[in-house]
Amino acid sequence: MRVIPFFSRCSRGRWIWPVGLAGAIILGAFFRLVWGMDIEYKRDEILIFQQTQEVGRTESFPWLGMRSSVMLRNPGMSVWVFLLLAKLLGAQDPPALARGVQILNLGAIGLLTLFTIRVVPTQEREPWLWAVALASVNPLAVLFQRKIWPPSVLPILTMLFLLGWWHRQRGWGAFLWGGVGACLGQIEMAEFFFTAGFVAWAMLFDRKRVAWVGWLGGSVVGTLPLIPWFGHLFTEIGNRPIPMKWSRLFEFKFWTHWATEPFGIGLKYALGENFADFIAFPVIQGRATYFVGLLHLLIILLAAAAFVRVTCLLWRSPQRWRDLLIGRDSNTALTLNAAVLGFGVLFTASGLPFHRHYLVGTFPLMYVWLARIVLDPSEKHPKGAKAARALLGAVCVLEALLSAAFLSYIHVNHGASHGGYGIAYGAQEGAIRLRVRDD
Repeated sequence: MRVIPFFSRCSRGRWIWPVGLAGAIILGAFFRLVWGMDIEYKRDEILIFQQTQEVGRTESFPWLGMRSSVMLRNPGMSVWVFLLLAKLLGAQDPPALARGVQILNLGAIGLLTLFTIRVVPTQEREPWLWAVALASVNPLAVLFQRKIWPPSVLPILTMLFLLGWWHRQRGWGAFLWGGVGACLGQIEMAEFFFTAGFVAWAMLFDRKRVAWVGWLGGSVVGTLPLIPWFGHLFTEIGNRPIPMKWSRLFEFKFWTHWATEPFGIGLKYALGENFADFIAFPVIQGRATYFVGLLHLLIILLAAAAFVRVTCLLWRSPQRWRDLLIGRDSNTALTLNAAVLGFGVLFTASGLPFHRHYLVGTFPLMYVWLARIVLDPSEKHPKGAKAARALLGAVCVLEALLSAAFLSYIHVNHGASHGGYGIAYGAQEGAIRLRVRDD
């Protein structure tokens, strides 16, 4: 499948699409690799890095991971991936281990690009190409894909999951889908709901096309590393109450995060009390410019325009609700609905607390979803298509500027001392060396 003919249909200038896409990917690589000493380094990151240095020397092999937000230990694979990464890279300090995570995520973007070009049908390809650009420059993607944290290694595995899911009618594809799906939850337990959502959606709307024997075989193989964790689960489940609340059924956090994160909205998650200071950034000659605040305002206006547009399209074409709710006729629609409705409904129904980082493992589906609802494949009017592409292009530009501003803020301020980001690793090391020198 060739991409250039598709680009030429989208724009009179054939060079605009490929150059713009390449530029977004290059920026994405820069954002993930720049200022390696500015990575987050708090309790979880410290524990993970220490284990990579001590296992096999002063510590035995860990069969379980760290405690999760529900106070159960995570499966061991959440640590094993970092042991393997440290071994392959010979990582002896946190920035080197984080660099491995960053490279894995650049690999995820590369795999997404190849998947889009080689696997996704031509008529469904444009939203996926926009997803490559959006995923590259999105500030929340940049935030999560630079750190030493189990969710941060998920995107490349999710791409393998999607490759298997896309070919679920074949034995090898179903096996890959089942096997990788079983592994996703072992790295971040919320992904068990993600995997279950896809299985449930396939059973409801695509049951006859799935090679279920292959899926079962892959699931069994992928579940074998969970055996030590099952023992822990049976021992601890009765002693530790699970924080389930029925009120969470009406919070709709999954969908509010899903709808806002593709626009780059949500950096307060990492900045906390420093967010107001970030809005005023950059400060030039002692004066706040509020450039970041302007970026946020423009993004919010674009988000509002996008959702007004979608509402109008659905109003004019009620039959589109069928694609929105089921999506049998399009593999892209079926995939998105398995995530938005399958994963979303199952997790919400559990009554468990939902955190923003649970969406890291859905890469790149939030961005595909945004591009698809804005583009609307049923709309044939050239001016409407041109306006939709202009809106998505503007979102990409604003997100790239916001990512650059965020990384600059972290670099200038050595982290976010009053937020979840904390003091950056380089600043912590500098303070330690200064104390040693003074002593």
